[in-house]
Amino acid sequence: MASTSNTSAQVLINKGKRGAAAYIHAECSNPTNSNISSSGSPTYLNELLDILLIPSKAIDDWETIDWCKWLMAGGRTPDEFTNTVRIYDNATTCGLVWTPNFVAYRCRTCGISPCMSLCTECFKKGNHHRHDFNMFLSQAGGACDCGDTSVMKETGFCDKHGPKAAVNKVAAPSDLMCVAEAIMPRIILRLIQYLRDNCKVKAPDDYRLAIQDADAYLTMLLDLNNMGALMRHVITSALTNPQKYRNLMDAAAASSSSGQSEYDNYCHNSNEIYQDAVKSLPNPEPPDEYKECASLQEHLKHSTFLEELVFWTVAYEFPQKLVCLLLNMLPDPDYKEALTRAFVLHYSRISMMLERSQDPDTLSNRVVHISVQLFSNEKLALRMVDQLKLLHVMVISLKYMMSKILIQNTLHDPDKNFHYVVDCGRQVMKEHCYWPLVSDLNNVLSHKPVAVRFMSDDSLLEMWFDFLSMFQGMNVNQREMNEHVEFEPNTYYAAFSAELEASAYPMWALVSHLRGPENLVLSRRVLTVCLTALQDWLDAINYTHPNVSDSLQVSFHLPLHRYFAVFMCQAVQQQGAVLHDLLPPTDMLHLIMMHPLRVQVASYEIHNKLWVRNGVQIRGQAMTYIQCNFCNSMVDADVYLLQICAIKLQPEVFLKTVIDKFHVREWMSLNVYHPPQNEYLEGEHDTPMLESCLTFLATLVSVRTNLGLSDPELSCLEMVTLLCIGDKTHSQLMELMPERCGTTANREFETVLAEVAQYRAPSLEASGNMQQGMYGPKARVWDELFDPLHVLLRAVHRTDFQVSMDRFTEYVKQTGQLKSGATPWPPFRHPAPVSSDYDDPRLVLRSRVFHAMILIVLYKSVNGHNVSEHIMALTIYLLEMAVMTAEVPEKSANPVCRYSGGGASHVIKDMDLAGWYEGDSLSANLRTIIPRVTLVQEPESNSSDSEFEWEIHDSVTDLSTSLMLHDERHEVLALPPLDITEDNEEAAPPMDQYPLQALPSTGGEYSMVPEDGIVALASRTNSDDDLVPTSPRALPQSTDEIMTVAVALSEPGLTPDDGAIGGQAALPPTPLRPAVMPGNDIVSTPMMYSGLSIRGVTSTEIVPSTLNPHNHFKRKEPQSGSSQPQTVKVGESIISLLLRLHSQLSGVPDSYNPEQLNQTTDNEAGSSSSSSARIHPRESRIGDGPFFISQLLNKIGNLDPVCKENITETRNRLWPRMHEDEQCEKENREREERRRRAKERQEKVLADFLDQQKKFMETNMETDEAGVSNMDCSEQEEPTKLASKKEYDCVICNQTTASSEDKPMGLVVLVQATSVISHERQQPERLVLPTSDEDPPISKSNTRSAHFEQRISEMNRDFDTPSWLLSVNIGWEGGVHVQTCGHHLHLDCLKSYLESLRSQHRQQNLAVDRGEYFCPLCRQLANSVLPLSPQLGECAAVVRSRHASPMAILTELNSFLKEIQRNPISSNLAVAMGKAMEDMTSSTYLRYNQRNATPSHQSLFLFVTSVARTNFEIELVQRGGSLCTASAVSVPLTPKRDCIVALLHVLAMHARVLTNWPVWQTWQQLSGLLPEPAAPLALTLIENEVPLLLRDPTALLIQFVLLLPLHLDQTYFSSVVKVVYNLLYYQVIIQISYNLSHVDRSTLLRRGRACQGAPTTLEEALYSVVSYFSNTELYQRGSTLMHSARFNIQLLEPQVQKLCLPFLRVAALLRYHLYEQPLPVVRTPQTEFVRLVYYLELVTEGMDWECFNSAVALNWQDSDASMAVPRLWLDQFNAFVNRSVDSARSLITTQHIYWQVPKLLNLPREYEKIFTYYHERQCRQCHSVPQETSICLLCGTIVCLKQNCCKQQNVCEAVKHSVDCGGGTGIYLVVTSTYVIVIRGKRACLWGSLYLDEFDEEDRDLKRGKPLYLSQDRYQLLEQQWIAHRFDHTKKTWVWHRDAL
Repeated sequence: MASTSNTSAQVLINKGKRGAAAYIHAECSNPTNSNISSSGSPTYLNELLDILLIPSKAIDDWETIDWCKWLMAGGRTPDEFTNTVRIYDNATTCGLVWTPNFVAYRCRTCGISPCMSLCTECFKKGNHHRHDFNMFLSQAGGACDCGDTSVMKETGFCDKHGPKAAVNKVAAPSDLMCVAEAIMPRIILRLIQYLRDNCKVKAPDDYRLAIQDADAYLTMLLDLNNMGALMRHVITSALTNPQKYRNLMDAAAASSSSGQSEYDNYCHNSNEIYQDAVKSLPNPEPPDEYKECASLQEHLKHSTFLEELVFWTVAYEFPQKLVCLLLNMLPDPDYKEALTRAFVLHYSRISMMLERSQDPDTLSNRVVHISVQLFSNEKLALRMVDQLKLLHVMVISLKYMMSKILIQNTLHDPDKNFHYVVDCGRQVMKEHCYWPLVSDLNNVLSHKPVAVRFMSDDSLLEMWFDFLSMFQGMNVNQREMNEHVEFEPNTYYAAFSAELEASAYPMWALVSHLRGPENLVLSRRVLTVCLTALQDWLDAINYTHPNVSDSLQVSFHLPLHRYFAVFMCQAVQQQGAVLHDLLPPTDMLHLIMMHPLRVQVASYEIHNKLWVRNGVQIRGQAMTYIQCNFCNSMVDADVYLLQICAIKLQPEVFLKTVIDKFHVREWMSLNVYHPPQNEYLEGEHDTPMLESCLTFLATLVSVRTNLGLSDPELSCLEMVTLLCIGDKTHSQLMELMPERCGTTANREFETVLAEVAQYRAPSLEASGNMQQGMYGPKARVWDELFDPLHVLLRAVHRTDFQVSMDRFTEYVKQTGQLKSGATPWPPFRHPAPVSSDYDDPRLVLRSRVFHAMILIVLYKSVNGHNVSEHIMALTIYLLEMAVMTAEVPEKSANPVCRYSGGGASHVIKDMDLAGWYEGDSLSANLRTIIPRVTLVQEPESNSSDSEFEWEIHDSVTDLSTSLMLHDERHEVLALPPLDITEDNEEAAPPMDQYPLQALPSTGGEYSMVPEDGIVALASRTNSDDDLVPTSPRALPQSTDEIMTVAVALSEPGLTPDDGAIGGQAALPPTPLRPAVMPGNDIVSTPMMYSGLSIRGVTSTEIVPSTLNPHNHFKRKEPQSGSSQPQTVKVGESIISLLLRLHSQLSGVPDSYNPEQLNQTTDNEAGSSSSSSARIHPRESRIGDGPFFISQLLNKIGNLDPVCKENITETRNRLWPRMHEDEQCEKENREREERRRRAKERQEKVLADFLDQQKKFMETNMETDEAGVSNMDCSEQEEPTKLASKKEYDCVICNQTTASSEDKPMGLVVLVQATSVISHERQQPERLVLPTSDEDPPISKSNTRSAHFEQRISEMNRDFDTPSWLLSVNIGWEGGVHVQTCGHHLHLDCLKSYLESLRSQHRQQNLAVDRGEYFCPLCRQLANSVLPLSPQLGECAAVVRSRHASPMAILTELNSFLKEIQRNPISSNLAVAMGKAMEDMTSSTYLRYNQRNATPSHQSLFLFVTSVARTNFEIELVQRGGSLCTASAVSVPLTPKRDCIVALLHVLAMHARVLTNWPVWQTWQQLSGLLPEPAAPLALTLIENEVPLLLRDPTALLIQFVLLLPLHLDQTYFSSVVKVVYNLLYYQVIIQISYNLSHVDRSTLLRRGRACQGAPTTLEEALYSVVSYFSNTELYQRGSTLMHSARFNIQLLEPQVQKLCLPFLRVAALLRYHLYEQPLPVVRTPQTEFVRLVYYLELVTEGMDWECFNSAVALNWQDSDASMAVPRLWLDQFNAFVNRSVDSARSLITTQHIYWQVPKLLNLPREYEKIFTYYHERQCRQCHSVPQETSICLLCGTIVCLKQNCCKQQNVCEAVKHSVDCGGGTGIYLVVTSTYVIVIRGKRACLWGSLYLDEFDEEDRDLKRGKPLYLSQDRYQLLEQQWIAHRFDHTKKTWVWHRDAL
């Protein structure tokens, strides 16, 4: 390499950049140039580059980078060169690379690969209308795939990309890129040298700093790439050309040997650094057979710049800038393959980097950022698999990563377990370091050719299953038996994630390609290797026999079992394999079954709280096991495998195994004295485990998920399950639908959704709560599809099942399908048909073991054990399934089967379920009577336990042997009930008709023995079976479960309604006979069974009690030796037990009627008494217990004629037939009795209700009209009523008192600042939020507040401050609004209430120190109280007019104004009013309540009057801007209760105190009263005082109302309104006259004539004003706004009326509130003016519409005043015109403006417009892009939410803007989240989203990225809450923002 001090290079430098570049370009473009070096570059260029790119110079040197750009430009400027190169860009793909948090799009309609993504520009320009797309925020970065036909369809390409885009492109000149081609290798070399130099550092931060230092250099390379395909090809050629790499690197190596120069030494050192770095990057040890594989070799050898650059990218842990550089060149196809090859060569080393990284999450994202772009191409991935053994590299890398964290497995006996599993507590597992490798593996396996390669390679499969074996049995849980676990491990989620991502994802990717018999050989290969791995695992853990105990431990992770199940299922269903050919031998199948069975059992154990001492994490595992993302891969695979085992193993063996593993074998014992206890169960857990066992069996035989359901049927079932648990949104359904990991979304989703779900549009509640669009189940779902067993299978929380049953019950009751009071049983469904490839799993029920199990459960259900109805329902369902699949039996001669063969020698042993029946025939076993069961002898059994007697001392007399004995002293309860009349006349039936439930007799059999003649019970024989009618199954089990009979007493003469025991009704006369446990008392209860309440039968309830010394049990000595085996007498068959259970649940003897079920009845599907059902095409599954038992008995009868005959005989044996007449008579009596009792109960309930209602009305009635009633008194009212005081209810002390000066009452109010009125504008349409640069910006100068500020500044300039302060109102911006909930309280009570609040520390959202509190009654927020004047509602205090003349009234008003009481009497009321005024002052901001620097009486008076004005203006806005009824909005915005009158009293007191100027003088000028008789009428205008014609008439009206007595008669009020209206009219006339053109005014003067009196028409009034000012300066430069070709006076009248309306509306509201005069009904805007002037008594006489105009509302006391007073006003104004004509014109021309109601900004329908325009928009203040861009919906300003960049005075921008724009209320749309944030004062809340997707759902933070559309309902609600000031009341989730938003 030439010396860097070469003089020729220096000459080039001296030429300058442009000159040197032109010279070099000429050298390069000359093919005959002799100065070309061996590298292909001119010698001069190499010498120049030696100087420019010397390694000792900083790589980011700006001069060097600029030289490179100029040199490549070849004499052009760099910008010109860039533009020229882009002209020839012929790229067919976009390839735009982005980093995390970039907004991109994914279209599933156009995508071929699921990883496909598009940049915003390409997506917008492509056609994706009505496609399934979403916008997303990239998590790991990505690249645009537009134009790539291997990733997406051509139809989705934009017009710039794709194969068609390169057509007709002009070829570039040959010399355009010649310098770039020559210089590019040296530029890349400089980057490589820099990376070598900085690799010595070890800390990641140092690596990051090194890349930052090279940022400018890397940016240069990225800019070059962005020039287009031409320059990209130059760069990629240099990167991928081995010769160029060799020339530069070999030259450096050769020069290093001589060591002649400094650069040579540098190259030598650089090479050594490189070699050391290559050796230091670790590589997994490959298997011997793969050591020659290029991608697995220990020593890397790089042959191109690209390979070394990839190496440094790996070594530097994938810096973002380098990653982007590598990816930006992917549109070049040759480069893409070269990069993929280089990436695969380093792939094994990447896994090592992931393992040792300190930030594995970031590193993982960047690795996947590259790999997802490379491996998504199928052809490229396949070449890598074939050429570089990519699959082997991936599996070996994964296996090596996991092999370093192995620990010994602890399943079963740890000493004999030689299996090793991953340690889930290590970083690799917890930080998911394996995720990039697994993600890449799934990506390449999604290509079918690659997956076929994977499954065709035995060695690869063996390695893969070795890898999976590391997860098999990981994270073993050991059950804690004694104390709660001290430290709960958090490793379970790492274990579940690992199995899902590293095992299940690849499994589903492989299975998805196995369709059709042609690939069956692949499935067989996988299954063979899997079985081998399973066998090896079983050997390693030393599991050789299924009886190995594992009841105290469990691992949920069995990937080998699940692979076996899933691949076997796929092979059978999709590939035509025969199940038998795929299964292992039976003994191994039995072993394989045990671990999935253990997982199932453990799940039930956890839900039954057997693992409670293991903490919360164990519940998390059981829930995750069935969670929607895992269930297909875990629980479904396990259930399928267990179903296969159930089919293929002997049913007896399978069932025994299940019974043992569920620990319910001991529950099957009939030993009630010392029942055997399972060592793994505590006493209370045996019954829940029985229920779990039955649930498992029912699930096993009914689930068809993998046994024949099609995909649409399965989708339907899953969706129904979700909907039955609860209504769901569309996205919730999408998310919760079980997924087969990584597979495409369910295509049948929308179709199934339409079939089973009904959509419920979102509704807005009155409280302001917002709902989303929800889907609920259709009616047919509950009738036909709801499957409780599948709900249990999917219920993550066990409450989900109960919720679904509650919803089902509610539906059944609403539709009348069940009689009231009956409780439906779960509608367990008949399973779908099984695929022909499988046997029906219900065949497992063809076993004598199952039949014995059913008999025991039924026996215990009938005989009063703690058996829940859910267990009964499961038992009946399972037996029904057994009957439906039973073999058709041979005809039997004997209807009742007994053990005839064995005779007496046949012994039925307790718990030996296989020995109870002789065969497996269901028909025979149903009829077989089990006579007795021999108990298993226990070593320590006590012979005295064999017999019991019940001894009752001193409580009852002897009873006869007939239990039904009834005399005047005693009643005995028995069932079935007899119709005993109230007179107790009917005798009890004989004993043989209703025999007793027998108890164990002596001689080894249990019985009850009479003692002392108390109770005599006969032992039961085989033919003497009877019913124990009641069952305390839902109650706690007693300590000794002994069947006995309770005898209860009642006092003689007690009727059902007389007397009570323990607070309950006395026992009814109807005899009932319950089965009772010892230690329990019998008390009456209204209902035990649903059937009892229907029949009016009262049952008894068993409740635990302490032992009574008078009622106790005594053991009786045995009569025979203890050597004799103990037996339990059963004497029942399954059929007899079913009949008994039916009778028990119905509450009626012999309740089963086989004919009734087939009869057409009313609208009940299944009732508890009649067991009736509607006729359906399919069998109804809706009913209660008797209904389902009836269905089962019918099926048994249809199974075999012998069974049918047996049912009839058993019924006759249990319940001998009564005479039909007696039966009918008995039923009639019962019916009448029930009616009578029902009527009595109804009357009693109604009486109680009326009594309670009366008490409530007396004590707690809330008076809505408080504060406004009793004020409307007329002259004719009685004197006593006139003097009455209004009384109020205090909501704290509940006392009703009047308000007084000493003890005032107050009105609960919320005082807040408001700027709602400030946003009023003149245009009626909404302002549009800009969403493009073409949209006009939002002007802030045309608002009412801006107009007011301008007017104030002009008046301040031209008039004295005290004068203009009394001429206007403020409060448009930052005014005070007061609202109330309408409740009252004593101020003393409030004081105590606030003190109690201050002492509490729980008030999180209440600023008690600022006076905030919640109304004690309605809990609305309040912060002040308005004291109520005693004059409120006091009719006697009204100052009345005496029908005086107008002049007299005006004079009286003048006197009132002179006599203003400025010093109020000091009292508690006055103090409270002062406090209320302080609250109003402090609620707003200082800049708003003080209009001048120094407070004065006038400025404070202005604030006081403006508070009233603000509240009236807001009420008008809430009424829709007018008083038209037609303008009322759908939701009333005005408060239910107003506080205007109370507010006016407080304001009036302060207004009078502040008035220290002669108010009456203003009144005299307005009304025309003479101050003195001798003085002239025209009062002299004080210098610089505001003329009356420039004063605000509404402000003047409010001033007079507050200063005059508030209880004035209406005549006085009307007079004030008339006077002010006169002024208003002339103001409007002057304003209109000024706006006329000169021509119009001339026409008016020419046509008009002077009127002699008051003007009666508009033309007369206009003439008088125009004629007055015609010779002044006012009209000289008048506007021509109203100029028309023809002057029409009729067009001006509506304008006059429109400008007068705002005043008339406020005046009308004043009259409405002060005098309670109902507002007039105004139906159209055109009639509003006339209605209001009549309402305000400005016009009192009727007239024709043609004659009516605004001038007729003028009122003068006489004709002289009608001329003189206006002349006075005009003279005043003319004086100001002469002094300042410009100000006069400015003030008069815009004095009256018709303002429209305020509105929020108009938002676009599509949210995407807002997001695209604003998400990268800069803040106008700090000029940076906010992290959370937020838009003010009042004015459109962008604010930086929660950022410090725009903080002022320690207040963040959003809070400050809420004060400036909304007076403390801010409404912001957060662009990145779609949510609206509302700021109210010191609080803020998340309001919700205005934009919903097509299913009316929110998409917070754009997580789903679906298109969003504006919800008009929500938008309207937000605006209404803003206008109505209801944010504080409708949103409860407020937080203190602490000025940090």
